[in-house]
Amino acid sequence: MDDDNPFQRPNDQSEEAPEDEQAMFLDDLTSLFDEEGDESGLPRWNEAADDVSEAEETWDNLDPVWREDAEERSLSDLSDPTDIGDATEGASVFEDPEPTEAVEFPSVDRVDEVLSLDVSDSPTTTEMVQTPSPLSAPAPMAVQARSSSSNGNLMTSIGVGLLLGGIVLGAIALGERVTLAVLVIALLIAAAEWFTALRHAGYQPPTLVGFAAVVALPLAAFWRGADGMVLVLVFALFGAGLWYLSGVSRDRPLANLGVTLLGITYIGVTGAFGGLLLDMPDGAELVLSALILTVAHDVGAFAVGRAAGRTPLSKASPNKTVEGLIGGTILTIAAALVFISILEIGPFGDGASSRSDGVILGIVVAVVAPMADLLESALKRDIGIKDMGSLLPGHGGMLDRIDALLFVLPATYFTALMLDVI
Repeated sequence: MDDDNPFQRPNDQSEEAPEDEQAMFLDDLTSLFDEEGDESGLPRWNEAADDVSEAEETWDNLDPVWREDAEERSLSDLSDPTDIGDATEGASVFEDPEPTEAVEFPSVDRVDEVLSLDVSDSPTTTEMVQTPSPLSAPAPMAVQARSSSSNGNLMTSIGVGLLLGGIVLGAIALGERVTLAVLVIALLIAAAEWFTALRHAGYQPPTLVGFAAVVALPLAAFWRGADGMVLVLVFALFGAGLWYLSGVSRDRPLANLGVTLLGITYIGVTGAFGGLLLDMPDGAELVLSALILTVAHDVGAFAVGRAAGRTPLSKASPNKTVEGLIGGTILTIAAALVFISILEIGPFGDGASSRSDGVILGIVVAVVAPMADLLESALKRDIGIKDMGSLLPGHGGMLDRIDALLFVLPATYFTALMLDVI
């Protein structure tokens, strides 16, 4: 027998191993683990030799405990207090009998400081709830400041609107040519805002071609009618194409030509219908009728939406509400009935038999004007801006102010054609 091997049994050992020899066997096995240890730090399982047949019963009765799980076991987990000795004896076979030395971490002092904080001086939950926030005191002042600012913006918006209305009324009183000049200036400013916004959004449109087309469209419509508009559009398309073919610009011709032609159509073509209306016998009054109904819609939508707006109208413009749309529609039809049908401003209300034409025009404008507002809002949201410009305080840019009028002008023109007014 090898003296150094505790697992080897003597040859003359009998089949029935006495209990004291089994105890000696377990002690030898424990001493083996104590001497060799586990250098790898990983759980190990050493099986007994196959020839130890008598010790299998003892192994079956043992409850193996891994080194990592030893600290998690407690005496409270044992259902029977009398099993404490057996469990301890079984666990000692696989556990280190010597306690592991405590490891001193560098952050122990800081942890002790945190754990040793005296919470008696800290405010209770009730005190925290009752303690006023430093920001709560000036809240009424902030609300008052916002209210004053809002009132100031409203007064500024009303003042700018009255000024614009006075300029337009004065131009209409001076005749069609002066009105056309004011229209061309307004369209040029709107085109400048459009192309500036596109450049800020990363586009590189042929701005010079766009400016020329927007200015030429209402002039051609006034002097040459619809044929003049078509001619300007064709030249604008050729000019924009030469802009890229000649090498003036090579950056994304498809996208840049698309937004350029969109701006020419959105601002120039729609505004050119004002030139068509001004070329009619009662052209100045036709433009005045379109202007009155557009302003009525904007005022009604703004006033009712500001006072009672609760239901969002469209995702394109979260500030517009269904209540505002209803208010704008009602005021537009009422203005058409009063100013056009009864007071006979413009050719739509001439004669008792044609007074209903003014109401029809009011219904058409009530449908078209909010569509124009939502379209501009969708375009601005896609570009990533709130206003097209800042020329008009309280209104934004020129394009923000005349966006609905740009659609109302062609609607007024075609409505007048269908009703044989022109």
